[in-house]
Parts: sequence; structure tokens; C-alpha cells
Amino acid sequence: MNILVIEDEKHNADRLIRLLEDTVEDARVHGPLASVAETRGFFRKAPAIDLILADIRLTDGLSFDGLQDIPDNVPVIFTTAYDEYALKAFNYNGIAYLLKPIEKDELVEAIEKSRLMFTPTSATKEIAEIYRLLQNKSEAYRQRFLIADRDGYITVPVSEVSYISAESGIARLFMKDRQQYTVEMSLDDIDAQLDPAQFFRATRQQIVNISSVRRVSNWFNRRIKIIVAEYPDIEVVVGREKVVRLKQWLDR
Repeated sequence: MNILVIEDEKHNADRLIRLLEDTVEDARVHGPLASVAETRGFFRKAPAIDLILADIRLTDGLSFDGLQDIPDNVPVIFTTAYDEYALKAFNYNGIAYLLKPIEKDELVEAIEKSRLMFTPTSATKEIAEIYRLLQNKSEAYRQRFLIADRDGYITVPVSEVSYISAESGIARLFMKDRQQYTVEMSLDDIDAQLDPAQFFRATRQQIVNISSVRRVSNWFNRRIKIIVAEYPDIEVVVGREKVVRLKQWLDR
């Protein structure tokens, strides 16, 4: 079983690898990878991985950004000290969410679940059920942004955001009324705080509100272009690795 470990704290990575080697007889451990950049580079080589154990907060951002292009049949067990990303995790092949310090029994149970769930007959049904159960939890998503104004501050509702773009580390909100606002947050942090049923991380630099998706068009190399209602001239092209996820998001 090829298992990839994504963890930026050495002592946590060492302990996790020891647990894997002690509990999974056929484990072949890869990593640990300590950053989003390392994760992207690893998957560009198209390695055969059966399971991923990933911390969420890495040295250069959230691991979600590095996991966007993983194959849909590779399960992910998230290992973290933070519980606010639980629902978000299940948009990235997440099958379990283990809070640190990780207990051996919990890890074994999660790995066994990965073996059972990611078979052709059961994967879709089981993941859908987990997602449904998590939806029933009281999960607070961001409702508005506080924006610095000339005379103080204003608030803008999240529902009025058409899409969000980041360039050179600066995030900008593009509103449905054509107003634009800069926010002092990374796109990773914004993405983690938005309702995944309402917003989709289309590219590494763009997040789109489903209410602003006018239509989608086939694009080159099996990619898809999103036409944003209020900004039809912008380029939002979804890579072929995320096309299935985009269609599932639109078809809910």
C-alpha cells in the first residue's frame, strides 16, 4: 500500500510514519512533504499512491491547494490540530478527519475505511453519506467581509460576491454590482471559510460563486471554461483534473 504523508512538523511526521509502519503490514511510506509546493511537484510526476495522510496547515498555505489535482480515486485522511476545516476536507477526497495527537486505534480504523470505501461499487455512496451527515453539523461559514473604507469600514455580503481572484498574493473581491474590493487574506484562507456548496475553487487564483455561473463551455485539452455572468470577459478555465468535481458541484 503506497501511502503519502504530508506534514510540515518533523516530530509529527516521524510519529505518524512509525504508526503506519507498526500498523499497516504492507505500507510503503512516501514523504513527508512539508509544503503545498512540494505536494504539487510530487503529483506532477504522476506517482501511484493508494492513500494520503495530510496535515492541513503547511508552511506555505493549506494542503487543499496542493491536493486539487489528485486523482478522484485516491482517499485522503486529514490529520490536523484544527477542527474548522472538517466539512471542507470532504471536497478533497477526505474520508476521515483525525485531530492531533492521533490515536493508533483511530488511524487503523480510518485506513481500513479507506480500503473499503474506495472500491468501484461503494465509493460514491459512502462519500455522499458522509458529506450528508456533515452537512447536518452546525458549521459556520463566512457571511460577510469587513472592508476598510475612506471613513472607516463597510461590510459586503458574501452572497453578493461574483468571483474572487488573487494576484501576487493580493486577493480581490469582484462584486455582482461591478464594485471591487481588496482584502488582506490569502486565497487559501478565504477558500477555507466559504461554503463549498456556494463557492468553487476553479483555479489556484480564482474562486467562483455558483450564482454567477452563467454557463460552462468545453475548452482545449478537455478543460472547461466558466462564463461568469457579471464578468463574461474574464478567463476562468478549469483544468481537466477538476472537471468531474466541477460538474458534481454544479449538479447538486
